[in-house]
Amino acid sequence: MFSIIKYLQGLKEVFQKNKGLWFTTMTLLSILGITSTMYIMTTMTSDVSKKVYKSMAKEYNLKVISFLDSKREEFKKIAVVLSQNELLVEFLQKNDKEKITKITKNINDQFVKQKIHHFHVSLYAVGANKAIVRPSIISVIKSKNIIYGIEVMSDGVFNTYLQPLIKDGTVYGVIEIKESIHNSKSYFDETNNEFVFLLDKKMLPKISIAAKNGSYRDIINDYTVEQIFYDSKFLATVPELGKESFKELINNNYFIDDTFYRTYKIINDINGAEIGMLLLGEQVDNEEGFVHLADNMTKTVTTVALGLVMSIMLFMF
Repeated sequence: MFSIIKYLQGLKEVFQKNKGLWFTTMTLLSILGITSTMYIMTTMTSDVSKKVYKSMAKEYNLKVISFLDSKREEFKKIAVVLSQNELLVEFLQKNDKEKITKITKNINDQFVKQKIHHFHVSLYAVGANKAIVRPSIISVIKSKNIIYGIEVMSDGVFNTYLQPLIKDGTVYGVIEIKESIHNSKSYFDETNNEFVFLLDKKMLPKISIAAKNGSYRDIINDYTVEQIFYDSKFLATVPELGKESFKELINNNYFIDDTFYRTYKIINDINGAEIGMLLLGEQVDNEEGFVHLADNMTKTVTTVALGLVMSIMLFMF
């Protein structure tokens, strides 16, 4: 201990005799300390940004869940009203095909008159169960339970609500309310968010040739998109990501470049099978977006750090 103290005292005397060496040493130590501090601060802000981006991915996920839950409630209200329609009930119980067709048309025409173009109602009489081949409807009849979820049908991909009509413990009919998954885009547009539904190509055989009609195109990896519903830079830049960046998106649950922040949610159908993904995000330059706020935070911290460096350097000289 004594030898260390003696060494430090000797070092001090050397510095006092050589002012230039003292100044140079202190300057180097200061610059080293400031550089280290800046590196730590920059690393910390970068880590914070990554946490913000991961948190954003969770928020988008919750937003999708909340949206789908709200759709379920919306469909449920319509189904309750329809199930209380005495004529509808009577026609289904009697399996009167002509009148079922007529009342179904009237219901959908009413939607159009009320400018609700995206909903479509179908009615199924269990008495005609030989004509019912869709597994989801058969499942509703057998289980006597409501089924709700995304379903790939011959005419496209739909958010579907199926409610059984029961009398004396027996299902005599099923009400179906559906809406194209692509119509969900309007909900996200309202909050300046991007939305695209990518269909897994293995699901294409379920869609009829007439419904496909050349409207689907491959986007990236095993995903395709019904392009008539999307005309945005967000979709156009997806193929530009390349396989590596897309893999990074999948692994990290987000990917950000100079233009967009992107995240995703895997979509399963009514039966639990994976059918595609929702690709979500926002423009990086969206002033009200999380990305813009996180970027501003990083720039502010860096500016403060640089200001500190300049202040110390000016003080030393």
